[in-house]
Amino acid sequence: MRVGIVLFLLVASTVGALLAQTAGAAMPQAKTPQASSASASGTPQKKGAEDQTQASTSAESSVRPEDPVITLRGVCVSSAGGAEKKDESCKTVVSRREFEFLSNSINLGGKPISMGARQNLAKAYAEYLVYEQPAEQAGLENTERYAEIMRWLRLRMLTDLLREKIVEEYRSPSDAEIASYYQENVADFERVHVARILVPRKLPLPGDEKLGGEKEKEERDKKLLSKANEARERALKGNDPEQIQKDLYSALGLGAPPTTDLGQQGRKDFLTDESAEVFSLKPGEVSKVEAEQASYVIYKVIDRETLPEGAVKEQISRQIARRNIEKANRAITQTVQPEYNEQYFGPPVPEVLEKSPHP
Repeated sequence: MRVGIVLFLLVASTVGALLAQTAGAAMPQAKTPQASSASASGTPQKKGAEDQTQASTSAESSVRPEDPVITLRGVCVSSAGGAEKKDESCKTVVSRREFEFLSNSINLGGKPISMGARQNLAKAYAEYLVYEQPAEQAGLENTERYAEIMRWLRLRMLTDLLREKIVEEYRSPSDAEIASYYQENVADFERVHVARILVPRKLPLPGDEKLGGEKEKEERDKKLLSKANEARERALKGNDPEQIQKDLYSALGLGAPPTTDLGQQGRKDFLTDESAEVFSLKPGEVSKVEAEQASYVIYKVIDRETLPEGAVKEQISRQIARRNIEKANRAITQTVQPEYNEQYFGPPVPEVLEKSPHP
């Protein structure tokens, strides 16, 4: 029955709550445990968390592997398998070694477990141990339902453990893989520092209430395009993009203009057609008027650079790991195409996308 308890711990809905305070799911990040713990929320650890970690470390150092960490008096089983009388000598003891083997086994991803999560797991484990003997006496271990649940849990655990094994195998690409990826995808690491001038097409403008049919709306759009072309001509002459944007908004009767300096941008930060043009420009050059759905846009390239490999090494490492992990999982699943009886299950419904525990 003890095996059943551990398996239930692994997949029961309470496991998520028990380990909710861990640093997160397995991700291919080259960080030290200290760094991972400190940056789990994207912010430095607060003093209270540091104090708790220090207290936890201090407490652990004084507890030997063989020392008991959970003691249940009145819970024990005789050598014959029957229940003994509940007296002072009848007890179940879980050592630190045993408890940590359990917690480490169910902590897929191996992230640090907080003191709160450890306490929750200990309470749940103690409760399950208390229920174990009465459940055996009730004959539940011999039921068909129990056997089917255990079969399901076995499948689930084998799947999760294999997925974890794949993550561990591919989470740390070699330097050679990273260098090769960088050379093959160097365009992805090009950056342009751009200023953007935009003429809004969808914002309500003074006089819009008089617009009637489509012809009037087309005329309105032509006037806005004319304004955008005028702005581009000024940008070509070297006028300050920020001043051009202010003058545009003033002429259109709009409020505060948007910022023009967008800082460094990558290819993926632009629409496909815009990206090709913007990245073909040299510093100081100006794009054509780009017709976006909500605005007419002009870009001026201020500066451009290619990020060095060292600056994007961790990013590349994550991308390679994610690609290799997905490839390994597809190699297992793509050869099998399940068929589902729509008369029973109904027509396919859109899948609910969940955050994967793996990259």
